[in-house]
Amino acid sequence: MADSLVKLLNKSGYQPVFLPQSGIIPPDLYNFADHRLIRRGALVNYIPEIASLSLSKRSMADIEGKQTSAKNFNAAVDFLSSALSVLGISSIPKIDLSFTGARQLSFAFTDILVQALDPAVIDQLLPKLKTPPAIPEPYVTEGALHIAYEYLYSSKLLMSRSDGGAFAVDVKGDIGSYINLGGKGKVEWKSENTISFSGASSEPAAFAYKAGRLQRIGSAWTFEPEVIAKGIAKDVAPESYLPARGVVLKAENEEG
Repeated sequence: MADSLVKLLNKSGYQPVFLPQSGIIPPDLYNFADHRLIRRGALVNYIPEIASLSLSKRSMADIEGKQTSAKNFNAAVDFLSSALSVLGISSIPKIDLSFTGARQLSFAFTDILVQALDPAVIDQLLPKLKTPPAIPEPYVTEGALHIAYEYLYSSKLLMSRSDGGAFAVDVKGDIGSYINLGGKGKVEWKSENTISFSGASSEPAAFAYKAGRLQRIGSAWTFEPEVIAKGIAKDVAPESYLPARGVVLKAENEEG
């Protein structure tokens, strides 16, 4: 069963993703094939005219503070480690969640911002797109490429007891004894059952995106932020394009 936060993001047209670096802005080129998500880089590298365009920026209230499903200790540590890597905390010297006294923990992103480029603008510039030889031709012609045109960002991650109870240990002034981020970020007591994590940099980090499928048919490019699933009647309303519904993808940067 998909995590509740993942389902909410998908319903709103977003693909949740753990990205390999901070400071990423739209639009970006990705390929998703063989269960691997590869970030090919900023679209401006393929269409220089993108550099002259302005992004829209706004806050996001609908997803603000919405929690993940309850996670047991092992799953909580895995999610926390991956989410903190998004905030620029790639290695964590110490994580001891015993102070929570909880069987299950939940997480929420907060202070959410949005940056986006109108997909219609991208559509107009596609005739100028030239993909490099490093991208396999089947990716280009079979729909394995997509363009992320909108990102959700957060500067803070909250961790709470799923049952709403108080932590077993009062860590208000001693959280560092249980969680050490090695100076790469900050962990703070927020309430009797919630603590927060933030990166050392004040710059928000991207944790989800909206995208459109990119495909070359003959000599023409198609860009589809909305698609109709195969086998579905043509009169059915299209859905937002999602590389992988129901999961959080972990992106890799293109090698070389």
